[in-house]
Amino acid sequence: MSFIGAAEALLSERIGAGAFASACSIELEPHQAERYLGPLEHIADAVRRGPAHAPFLLRVEGQAVGFFVLHPDVRDLSCWWLGWLALDRRQQGRGLGRLAMAEVVRQVRRVPGCRRVRLLVAPDNAAALRLYRAAGFRRVGTVGFEWMMEASLALARRPAKVVSSRRVVRAGAASRQGRLRERVGPHEARMIGVERGPPR
Repeated sequence: MSFIGAAEALLSERIGAGAFASACSIELEPHQAERYLGPLEHIADAVRRGPAHAPFLLRVEGQAVGFFVLHPDVRDLSCWWLGWLALDRRQQGRGLGRLAMAEVVRQVRRVPGCRRVRLLVAPDNAAALRLYRAAGFRRVGTVGFEWMMEASLALARRPAKVVSSRRVVRAGAASRQGRLRERVGPHEARMIGVERGPPR
């Protein structure tokens, strides 16, 4: 799976939580999966159990190269969380991470009332820290052994290149097409990781 000019062809596609496991047929770097992400099966299970999770598939030339998952903060609707971001290990080092982060910010900007996005990262994950800092995230706290980082949507860097987004329409869902929930309501998401979530 080698793509020339992959960065120019990155597309994001909102997918249903139930389709997440089958859609994410990517290869994770074993060390990253073991140390930071967890197995894909556990991520898929957590996405399926989190009713407000909004998973997005990243594609290049029609093939899945990664994914990210967003969801609202149950305590503060002006904040959304990036629960996971992963790229196929065969596609790392091609600039897709920078474009994926720009797409994360672009998707969260679409949520009415959302002013910032947060994430948790292990402080020894140097590559992820470089990526998040380049996208405008700064450390705002600590949760367990992880750093909490935040980007203000007013200050977060906009993408240097255009990143396309496709919407997936399910039967009877035309009015909700491609939209993230602007409030938690009865669908509140209580976790951003396999066994962790925003601090209460």
